[in-house]
Amino acid sequence: MIKNQILLLFAFYFSLLGELSGKGGGLGPAVDSEEVDVGLIVDMGSREGKVIHGRVSMAISDFNSFGRDNQMRIVLHTRDSKGDPLLALSSAFNLGENNKVKVIFSAQKLTLEAKSLAEFGNNTKIPVIPIAAPYLIQVPLHNHAEVKGIIAFAELHEWEKVILIYEDHNDNHWSDFFEEKKFQVAYKSSVAASSEDEYIIEELHRLKAMETSVFVVHVEPVLASRIFVHAKRLGMASQGYAWIVTSKCMNHLQNLKDYSSISENMQGFIGFRSYKMKGSKEFDMLQLMNFITQMVNFEIVNVLGTEGERRVGFWTGKFTNKLSHGFAHGRHLFSSSGFETIIWPGGTSTIPKGRRMQTSSKTLRIAVPKSNGFPQLLKVDIDLQANISFSGFCIEVFKAAMAGLEHKVPYEFVPFEYNNPTIGEAYSDLVYQVYLQKYDAAVGDITITSNRSLYVDFTLPFTDMGIGMVSRLTSKENQNLWIFLKPLTPGLWLTIVGVYVLSALFIWLIERPASVERQTRQSNGEIGRMFGFSFSIFVFAHWEKLSSNLSRSVIVLWMFVVFILGSNYTATLTSMMTVQQIEFNSGKSIIGATGPVSQGAIGNLNFPNLHSKSIRLTSLEEYAKALSEGGKNGRVSAIIEEMPYINILRQKYPTRYSMVGHVMPVTNGFGFAFPKGSLMAHDISREIEKLREDGMLQRLENEWFKSPITNFDSDNTLDSVSSLTVRDFRGLFLINGIYLAIACFLFLTSLLYKNFHVMKEWRRPEFVKQYICMKFFRNKSNANAVHPELDN
Repeated sequence: MIKNQILLLFAFYFSLLGELSGKGGGLGPAVDSEEVDVGLIVDMGSREGKVIHGRVSMAISDFNSFGRDNQMRIVLHTRDSKGDPLLALSSAFNLGENNKVKVIFSAQKLTLEAKSLAEFGNNTKIPVIPIAAPYLIQVPLHNHAEVKGIIAFAELHEWEKVILIYEDHNDNHWSDFFEEKKFQVAYKSSVAASSEDEYIIEELHRLKAMETSVFVVHVEPVLASRIFVHAKRLGMASQGYAWIVTSKCMNHLQNLKDYSSISENMQGFIGFRSYKMKGSKEFDMLQLMNFITQMVNFEIVNVLGTEGERRVGFWTGKFTNKLSHGFAHGRHLFSSSGFETIIWPGGTSTIPKGRRMQTSSKTLRIAVPKSNGFPQLLKVDIDLQANISFSGFCIEVFKAAMAGLEHKVPYEFVPFEYNNPTIGEAYSDLVYQVYLQKYDAAVGDITITSNRSLYVDFTLPFTDMGIGMVSRLTSKENQNLWIFLKPLTPGLWLTIVGVYVLSALFIWLIERPASVERQTRQSNGEIGRMFGFSFSIFVFAHWEKLSSNLSRSVIVLWMFVVFILGSNYTATLTSMMTVQQIEFNSGKSIIGATGPVSQGAIGNLNFPNLHSKSIRLTSLEEYAKALSEGGKNGRVSAIIEEMPYINILRQKYPTRYSMVGHVMPVTNGFGFAFPKGSLMAHDISREIEKLREDGMLQRLENEWFKSPITNFDSDNTLDSVSSLTVRDFRGLFLINGIYLAIACFLFLTSLLYKNFHVMKEWRRPEFVKQYICMKFFRNKSNANAVHPELDN
């Protein structure tokens, strides 16, 4: 792969060099070739340096052997840096001065060496190109096109999953192409070139235990030969298996000395090999120069063991059995029957199913946790005769899912005993035992987590996801002294008073002329008369007679406002005084939880100092006891737990405890655990979906632990019923305000119209004096008429 990348780099760089020097692209008439000197600085004492030197040499040899009357021929000058930065820099000066190189390639991994050579390139204007970095020069299109071909090949043969075997972390990005195409990868196995045979055998044992039997191998030929030898010895190159080998191995496999013995171990394997069409010499170079922009082609071969190999088709973005320069004359194949007959491992032409079905001779061992504080979820009973019975919601769901499988798989439940102090740690240990394949699966209240998913494959969750909070319900003793004010917020109280004052002022202004004639001398000023008169009208309307229709309409509107506010006030106050309260304060309360899963998830609730105020509880009885003691004496005031546990607690004590707030989706629910690569996880997930769609899962939930919903939205000791605000009645106050404004406008217009002649007289000063005197003596005479003793 590195050789191809270097070759491509040569083609582009020296093609550009030829253009700049006026020598053209090299496809013109034959002329004498020009030698171009290039330098290579490597540490020949290292294995990597030797490999890079060899591949650079091969790349230059391929470039020079295109045989197209080249106008340019590359001459390589190699210098050994011995891992010394100063020697590397000295070698670079020597190549530039003595050999007049046009470009220097370096394979320096140390930062100091790379920086010194980069500085040399900047000063001398000689390009220094590092080629040691694995991602510096790469052709992702090649890998992407090959993965597309492998996926198409797998889909053509109706394989749902494959197992990837790649060499090291540098190839990890290669597996990402499968995820981009949404193709299922059952397992990813990383094997380093330096791995011992014992590790390879152990890893193959792990892969053999999986149900997926299609392997995609993306390693170097030497490592591949070791894997294939052990795979054949373990019986993994027999009938029922399928092996696909990528071009990373196939392109160079025939160069190995022991290729014949290697091919014997690969009988029935399918290989993808990069394919370069034969054509004219100019076309060969043109194909290389346009490598990035053209579609990459692959030859699909079938390894026949000692008989060699046979081409069965091509991949050019489609499957075809023929290629030409134009890529247009091939016959496209859309089914496996269009290929040449493929001989699969075991010497059969029968297409492998891609999975090894469980046979009736093997009974699956399903691990079930023996101790559980929630028998509604899971319960293991052992009687005096040592008979073991398993029951609970988890058991019933698993039985229903297994019963729905198309193929009947025998299984047995096995109690799993643990000595760990916490449930969370014990269940993680159970998952690890499945990973070690001591059990074929694990059933129970096992929470799906990202960490556990690294070791096993989980089914889809069969319970509610998320966590909830439960707190104790308290009686309505010690009600707040000012609870009668709580139905309305302070802002709403002030708004009501303001509307009342405005309405009273308006009615007093309208009715004042008539009320002055009826009032007595015992009145205490204008303000007192205003509120006394208005209050008597609002509350005791039969005491006062209204003379204006505007006043009557304002009274009607006010009574409507009072009716709406009063009815809502009564309902809210009733709810506050009758509903039970919760006993929880997020800043001071102690929290109860089961284990690390819940305690890790409740961090999303943003409670202050939550972890320092939480204690572990392991059973339903402990939950009830802790909550019954309340938040006093250092006990818990609330339980934060996954929803299945919350539902069980509420189902058993529906009147004593209730949820606080809403469900927070921060956990993934419960799932059944299977070994990595097991297709049983996929099958059981499909059956869980069917159970959910058919309503069977809901019926099982209702049977075991569902309860009526009684939630409180508050998070402290305040009432769960919210107080009414101004915003709740903004429409009502808007109507009232608009009507008062219209009525005030009509009143002022009428008043001005009736007293228009008086306003004209106000322009005469004599009239003002007469009016003031008349007003004074009129008030005086009214006072004497009521209280004649004042004159004495």
